[in-house]
Amino acid sequence: MHCNVKYFFGQRCNKKYADTTNCELSKNCFLKTSVGSGFTMNKIIILFSAIALLHSCKTNNPKVYLLPTIHKLHQVNPQYGYDQLREIVAELKPEVIAVEIRSEDISRDSLYLKKNYPYEMWMMKQWFPTTRIEAFDWLGSDIEGKAIPENYWKEISAIKKYEKALNEDPVYLDRKSKCSHFNEERLPILKTKSLSEILKSNDGELTEKFYSCLAESLRGSVHQRVVDFYERRNLELQKKLQKLIDSNRNKKILILTGDDHFHFLKDKIPHQVWP
Repeated sequence: MHCNVKYFFGQRCNKKYADTTNCELSKNCFLKTSVGSGFTMNKIIILFSAIALLHSCKTNNPKVYLLPTIHKLHQVNPQYGYDQLREIVAELKPEVIAVEIRSEDISRDSLYLKKNYPYEMWMMKQWFPTTRIEAFDWLGSDIEGKAIPENYWKEISAIKKYEKALNEDPVYLDRKSKCSHFNEERLPILKTKSLSEILKSNDGELTEKFYSCLAESLRGSVHQRVVDFYERRNLELQKKLQKLIDSNRNKKILILTGDDHFHFLKDKIPHQVWP
């Protein structure tokens, strides 16, 4: 948090006495401006408000962990299956677990969540029933604040329509196929490596190269909307996560997100190195 405390009781603190960059106020400045006539109730209120502001600057120090999940590949990866993920979360003992589910949906029943979200995301509240679960996903502005309809993914979802149109366009499908080898190189890593090995591998580099290649292949065409949606979703996730972190002061927070999103977010969200 950036503080800019310039005035106390209507008087400006000289730079000699006040350090606004580090959210600290010199005792000399305090004495100079607080002692004297007219010490009214309004001045007392201002004083305590300023003290509270300065205290909050110093005490908001959450410990954030950001880890990638691999969705259905957890089912086939013997080194990073659902059991290993659950053990890692248990060892971290987070006070808050942030999952890739929309806030509109986090309280819905398991049947609804199973139809719309990865297993490891909606199972967190069952695996860790005493831990607070927060949501941060975004699926599009057209469905914000609304329940996901029964036929959403096959008939309504904007991004699914965009991807379908791309896959039915032979010219741009061919261009897209030239990027496929990056994902093909990732698969052996995601299917066989432990979380620690995945984090140390070139998975991140391959992910970034794939999306860069895809963006270049589709630039200027109607299909650029596919990449635009991916980028918008990443930005929305980042914004929601930052708000979540800011509202959970001094907490140990674990953020779980899909591997593709992880490689975008890891440079945007300050976090602890795991393990």
